[in-house]
Amino acid sequence: MGAGPGRPGDIPDVAVLLNQRVITRESLDSSVPAALKLKRRIKRFALDNELDHLPLGDIVAVAMDEWLTTRGF
Repeated sequence: MGAGPGRPGDIPDVAVLLNQRVITRESLDSSVPAALKLKRRIKRFALDNELDHLPLGDIVAVAMDEWLTTRGF
């Protein structure tokens, strides 16, 4: 696997995975700059959109997948 545009062939599309009924998951432990106030902004988004549950893990998966894909990983 090398750096370059696109997704490696052995990595499925994130939308296909997230639409499956059962998803095998793994945990990522990360910290983000507090100045971004991500927790507060996510909570505000959920309240403004009347969401009881915001799939934070799925949001992180999509964002990280997109970031890695643009770098060829």
